[in-house]
Amino acid sequence: MAGLPTDINIDILSRLSVKCLLRFKCVSKSFCSLIDSQEFIKIHLKRSIETNSNLSLILSGTPAPILDSSRYWGGKIFSAGLDSLNLGVELDHPFKNCKGRTPIIDSCNGLIAFKNDENGIALWNPSTEEHLILPKFWGDLKDFMVVDGFGYDAVNDDYKVVRLVQLVIGNVGYTEIAVYSLRTNSWRRIRVDFPYYILHGWDGTFADGHVHWLVTNNPEDYIENLIIAFNLKSEEFHEVPLPHLENRNDVLVMFVGNFSGCLYFSCLCNYPQPVDIWVLMGCWTKTFSFPRSVGDYVKALAYSKSGGKVLVDKFEYGEDEDINRWELFWYDLQNQGAAADQVTIHGVPQGCRDTIVCVDSLVSLAACAGRGVAGREGRMS
Repeated sequence: MAGLPTDINIDILSRLSVKCLLRFKCVSKSFCSLIDSQEFIKIHLKRSIETNSNLSLILSGTPAPILDSSRYWGGKIFSAGLDSLNLGVELDHPFKNCKGRTPIIDSCNGLIAFKNDENGIALWNPSTEEHLILPKFWGDLKDFMVVDGFGYDAVNDDYKVVRLVQLVIGNVGYTEIAVYSLRTNSWRRIRVDFPYYILHGWDGTFADGHVHWLVTNNPEDYIENLIIAFNLKSEEFHEVPLPHLENRNDVLVMFVGNFSGCLYFSCLCNYPQPVDIWVLMGCWTKTFSFPRSVGDYVKALAYSKSGGKVLVDKFEYGEDEDINRWELFWYDLQNQGAAADQVTIHGVPQGCRDTIVCVDSLVSLAACAGRGVAGREGRMS
C-alpha cells in the first residue's frame, strides 16, 4: 500500500475497523499520520454511519431511567460487537473504581458522555480509551432536578454537553442552563426562556443537531405533554409536537431515544395495549408496534445488517425487583409479534442495566479541543 496514491489508501483504510487501524499506526510514520488526520477520521466515521458498520452495543451497569433500583453492577460497563453479540467485554473507563451510580448520558460519533455521583461528567472514546474529565461547574445539587444532554454541533465542529438544573417551588420553576464546549473546555451559563417543568431526571437524546427532553408546561401534570429540542448551534429551544396518540388518557410513561440517527418516541399504556414506537423523519411515522406479550418497556436499538430485523431491549415488570428482567431479542420485521432470536451475551451480568448503540470511531478529544486542554482544569488521558 506504500506505493499507492493517498486517496486509494484512504479508501482502503476507511473500510477497516478501529481496532485494525490502531494496529496499522505502527506500520509506518506515514500511516500513523494519515490515520490520525482529522480528514481521515471524518471519512472513516462517515463510512461507518452510512454502511451501518463498526457498531457496538454498550451495556451500563447503572439501570435505565425507568427503574428506581439500587441493584446495579457497581459502575461496570460492557461492550459487544453488534454483528455477533456473543461475548461482552468489560471496559476500563475513568469512573470504573468510583463509588456511586455511573449513568450514561448519551453517545455521539463514538464518544460517550457519562457521569458519576461524586466525580462529575466525563467524555470518553471507548475505542481509543481516551477520556476527558470535565471541569467542575456546579456545587451541591441534591435538592434540584438535574438532567443532561450531549451531542455534536456540526456547524462549529464542536461537541457540547448541556445541563438543565431546575428547582420548583409551588407552581414556579427556577431553571438554570449551562453549556460545556469541548472546543474551549469550559462551561458557560446561557439565558433562554424555559417555561417548562422537568418531571423525571431522564437525560436528553441527541438527534439531528438537537438534544431532546420530555417535559410539560403544566406543573400539575404527572406525565409529560411535549418534547423540547435544544439546537446545539443556535443554543435555543423549540417545541416538537408529540405524535398523535389515539388513547392519550391511557398513557402511563413516555420515552424518547435515538434509533439509526433519528429521534424516536414510545409510550407505555394500560394493558393490553401494544407498545408503539414512532420515528421522526420529517414527520412522525409509527415504525414498530409490539404486543404487550413482548414486554412492558421496549427499546428499539438498531437494524440488522440486512435490515430485516431490529434489535430490541425489552423489560418486564414483576411483583418484586427480583422478578424484573431485561432481555435482548432480534425481531423479524415481517412478524413483530414473534421473536426471531433471543440474544445471550456471555460475560455480562444479569440484572438491571441500560443499553445504547455506539459507533466505533477514531474521534479524538484532544484534537477536537485543540492544544492546551491537558493540564488545565479538565483532565485528559
